[in-house]
Amino acid sequence: MTLILIKTFVTISIVLGLSIVAERVSPRWAGLLGGYPLGTAIVLIFIGYEEGTVFAANSAIHTLAGLTANLCVFAAYGLILTLRPNSGFVLPTFCAVAAFLAVGIPLSWVDFTLPIALGFITIVVILCIFMFRHFAEMKITKAVRLSFWVTAIRAATACFVVLSITGLAHSLGPEMAGVLAGFPSTVLPMIVIVHFTYGPAPVLTVIKHFPSGLGAMITFGVVYALYLVDLGLGLGTLVSFGAATIYLLGFSLIQEKMRRTKSSA
Repeated sequence: MTLILIKTFVTISIVLGLSIVAERVSPRWAGLLGGYPLGTAIVLIFIGYEEGTVFAANSAIHTLAGLTANLCVFAAYGLILTLRPNSGFVLPTFCAVAAFLAVGIPLSWVDFTLPIALGFITIVVILCIFMFRHFAEMKITKAVRLSFWVTAIRAATACFVVLSITGLAHSLGPEMAGVLAGFPSTVLPMIVIVHFTYGPAPVLTVIKHFPSGLGAMITFGVVYALYLVDLGLGLGTLVSFGAATIYLLGFSLIQEKMRRTKSSA
């Protein structure tokens, strides 16, 4: 019971935090931080705690490949909003989840090695950055107070995903558990609530920057798979988060420098 409460508290905190970033800072930063190993890391950490580091390290390899299904979630959501900009959040959400399952389940059948999984997701990320570049930029200029029920539903969705995957990890095996760990359990509820509150435009901004931020999650997964068994769950997780943070900070600094150079030109 204590472990379930810890999972619930951590997941809810992250989901609410991303919404605050989207409203108070910008959807661009929400998209970048959405690629930080948040929900995925929660799943992998608890899998490591409950199933052991070898199981978790193997799951991380398939999580890297499974991030392809993660990107398909946002590609599907963005495609629906592009084709039907006046649609509500129900249709794009349904299509996004269907896209994840359609891509993710077959990926769990493939016996990925770390180099192959890394090369596979790197190619997909580059393709998504290219495809999403046409989405418009928009900042939320006036924050709207979220209702209790909307926030509660959003947080409950993320908790359900995290608790389900970690609870069934042993039965699913490291391949399927790893792929399912890539489901955007914290980011998808966030873009749904942003869509519900502000409309489709800021959602497209979040989606546009998500593939770039995903490099942090990829970095986490690689380091986690390589060093978790040798370093142990605690130190291995810290080192993995450290590597992901260095990536995200470095990428953000480079992106900001390029933006300033472009503005002054």
